[in-house]
Amino acid sequence: MLDPGLLECLSVDPVLFSALVLGLKSTPYQRRFLDSVSNRIVIRWPRQSGKTLSLAAYAIWFAVSHASTTTLIVAPSRRQSMILNDVIQGLIDGAPRRIRAAFLRRRLRTMTYLRNGSKIVALPNSENLLRGYTAHLIILDEAAFFQNDESIFQHVLTPMLATTGGRMVVSSTPWGKNTQFYRISNDPAWETHHATWRDAVDAGLYRPEFLEEVERTRETLPLTYRMEYEAEFAEEADTWLTQDLLAKACSYELDFESFDAKNNGDFYVGVDLAERVDYTAIAVVRREGNSLSLALMHRFPLGTSLAACIGYLKVLCERWSRVHATYVDSTKHGDYIVKDMKEAGVRNPHGVFFTQEVKQEAAQMLRQRLAEGVLRIPFDQSLLDELNLEQYELTKTGRVTLTHASGTHDDRFWALALAVYATEKESHPSKPMAKIV
Repeated sequence: MLDPGLLECLSVDPVLFSALVLGLKSTPYQRRFLDSVSNRIVIRWPRQSGKTLSLAAYAIWFAVSHASTTTLIVAPSRRQSMILNDVIQGLIDGAPRRIRAAFLRRRLRTMTYLRNGSKIVALPNSENLLRGYTAHLIILDEAAFFQNDESIFQHVLTPMLATTGGRMVVSSTPWGKNTQFYRISNDPAWETHHATWRDAVDAGLYRPEFLEEVERTRETLPLTYRMEYEAEFAEEADTWLTQDLLAKACSYELDFESFDAKNNGDFYVGVDLAERVDYTAIAVVRREGNSLSLALMHRFPLGTSLAACIGYLKVLCERWSRVHATYVDSTKHGDYIVKDMKEAGVRNPHGVFFTQEVKQEAAQMLRQRLAEGVLRIPFDQSLLDELNLEQYELTKTGRVTLTHASGTHDDRFWALALAVYATEKESHPSKPMAKIV
């Protein structure tokens, strides 16, 4: 077995430890983070810049080099915290066998125990699950999407470190300005580590094809480019579903339900059908009393036939016990699409002709249900990005016109709006929800 003294020497230097034990060849901005001795660190790095690897390496190094400590990995949902935890496990698995045996005692799905008495625990952002821990290091991933973030930071996370003098590392995609992540990003008491896609290019991380994606994003999605590649806070003033609104609607308790499983519940389906270069998207909303949750969101590949989409809906209705209604945008396809769905066995299909008034009503209903906290959605960055793209303009008559930038897609936005619209329009034996005013 490895000489414990050698492992101790490697543990003194986090960059050296990450390189020789975990196989991480650090970039300059990663080294600055790993070498930091600050107890309060904020990380804003671009997509595909090695953020997750760096956080995972830091967690392992800290646990190995600080005996009898607790490191918490916290993310908006259990699924998200497990992504980072899986990277931690992968780095440990990749360590030389004798070195791994020298520091690893055992591990479970969400916990890693080391021989020196330290442990790494992966948790979702839940006050009930977080309370009771005393921590020496807390790593928060995608912190801008935490529910009740002010309360979580002030009354749960910070007190965990009170008796240990421990460290907190907070990382996220910039998203919304009414968040703790935005506030601490502008707090001089926190050490900010900010990198852009140019830093990743200089470090040799981006391949030519990925640079092409960066350029396409800059041209077609300037806001997404600023947030995900420049790691800046950015949002248009005329965005229909704001970043703050969407962040508050994310629920750590939710994950998308399996299409293949038999799911019991009261479900409402919204279908936005493809038109030329668009996608077909299907959203399924579960209703429990006066509460709504997004149970499934599926977008078909470009070019998928309408017959294949109807077949998918047919199977969905067979497997999911109570689909009360399927609302489909029939503006371009007419009544025949509803007839085809009925003949295929799709449950209670309704065609919705998207006049400006109907689109406004459905969009307002979606926004209001999110604002009320009635509608909850699983954390899914790609979906949030698309929902945030829809913009509005007031006409001279006081109507709202909704649009999205050229080169972008809003299929999932309208599928979700139709599913929520269905919950409002369809009668149901439970207590009805309040009407839009």
